[in-house]
Amino acid sequence: MARNSKLDKLNNYAIPNLYFIILGCTLIGYVIRYLTPAIYIKLILIPYNVVVEHEFWRLFTWIFTIPYELSFFSLILLPISLYFYFSIGRRLEMYWGRFIYNLYVFGGMLFTNIAVLIGALYRYVWSPNAGANVVLDISSYDGLTAGTSVTMLMYMSIFLAYTIIGGDNIVYMYFVIPIKMKWLGYFDMFLLLYIFLTGTYFTRIIVFSSVVNFLIYALIVKAGKMPSPSTLKRRREFEKAKNSKNKGLKGNLKGNLKGNFKGRRDSGNEVKYNADGTIKFPTNSSIIPPGYGNPDGISIHKCAVCGRTEKNTNLEFRFCSKCEGNYEYCSEHLYTHKHITHNDQ
Repeated sequence: MARNSKLDKLNNYAIPNLYFIILGCTLIGYVIRYLTPAIYIKLILIPYNVVVEHEFWRLFTWIFTIPYELSFFSLILLPISLYFYFSIGRRLEMYWGRFIYNLYVFGGMLFTNIAVLIGALYRYVWSPNAGANVVLDISSYDGLTAGTSVTMLMYMSIFLAYTIIGGDNIVYMYFVIPIKMKWLGYFDMFLLLYIFLTGTYFTRIIVFSSVVNFLIYALIVKAGKMPSPSTLKRRREFEKAKNSKNKGLKGNLKGNLKGNFKGRRDSGNEVKYNADGTIKFPTNSSIIPPGYGNPDGISIHKCAVCGRTEKNTNLEFRFCSKCEGNYEYCSEHLYTHKHITHNDQ
């Protein structure tokens, strides 16, 4: 709980709607690419130019490069593709919070820049065959072809992150074929593996660096060191329900239920009520009608960790969807308990 509170405070220092900025940079990149190609070449992340020619601005301007060239078919799909990544970015920021989403995106960019710098320094400066490597890469355009794929790999990394929280969501490929997000994620992983195995030196470096932050995040979530996006979402829903003011609704419900049950007979005896309006149960009764108060010694809600019940009026109770079985927890232990599986029982 303390960790989440600190992250919520850090959201104030993060860039809001970062996905808008990323998509805007892509659109600007398309304009530059087809209106001023000479300027566009200066934006591409070319490792040789960064290390040997000292064109360090390329470490920042590659965000304006395009994920793929336009054809008649891709031009039609471009608005759909941009809206798709807009939806993914919005959902990730909503589930993670602004700070975590900023950290994920900028962390991936930082990993890419560091990996490219180290790889270029080794290939063009530290390697015994540095001179031959320079000649080979200039003649084969290795650095240029690798640099044009950076933005595409960044989008793929963001999509893989979304498959963690929305893997069961269904999209319609070509507006006809229903397919789950997680299967598209598996396909992306296979595609990344293929690009890595068949790519050149710098292509492999960029592929590795573009997904390393995703792998770190996935391992942290699996190890349980950090709340998953679904947990953060449940926490926000819980806090919203906890803070909602529903006294009027409870009063109306109590009055309606009391009116419905008045005049009924229980084994020939009229139903009696306590001073607070709840049903007065016989001492030997163990049946509690839904929505009514409890006799002494009987409770509806009980925390599986601390054992407190709804008689502690300052507590809210919820069932945990991660535990295997009907385990209910109070508001203090809902997000801090250890999840119970069949192996633990």
